[in-house]
Amino acid sequence: MNKQRFLSLFLLVGAVPLLAAFVLLKTGWYQSGVNNKGVWYPQEIRLLPASEPNSAHWRLVYLQPDTCDSHCQAVVNLMQQIHLALGRKQDQLDLLILAAQSAALPTVSVDTKAQIPVVQSTFAGLPAGSLIIVEHQGLALLHYPLPAAVESFPLLGKDVMADLQKLMKFDRGPV
Repeated sequence: MNKQRFLSLFLLVGAVPLLAAFVLLKTGWYQSGVNNKGVWYPQEIRLLPASEPNSAHWRLVYLQPDTCDSHCQAVVNLMQQIHLALGRKQDQLDLLILAAQSAALPTVSVDTKAQIPVVQSTFAGLPAGSLIIVEHQGLALLHYPLPAAVESFPLLGKDVMADLQKLMKFDRGPV
């Protein structure tokens, strides 16, 4: 085997996989892996003030619409179920409801000890009626638009749980 043949085979073995990868990426045959179920915010949004150093590192926030009906109550119930499903990691998550008005939220609670605080705040530019995962510095990371049918809430809860568990797994704690 002469030198030129060896060199051409060596370049061919290296160039063919690179060329194939380039073609796959440019033609759209390869879909990059998406691990999260929620929607990332395209820009940085500071939704809440920073939390205390010894408090939970993650917050699940519900942006309450002006009127709280049975759909709103189902979301509060879903939030409590998510919190309960975290098990031993419950202390890493706080639940919070942001309301534009000081409308009284009907008390819906699975556990009487776990009432969700309602905070009056403005959330201009963010759609009311969505769940948001917020980290300890107050930065909104992921949001979940609520489905119209209450029957599909368990799937939403499963998606939020999957993302929360991933975030908590790779969390280094307050920095």
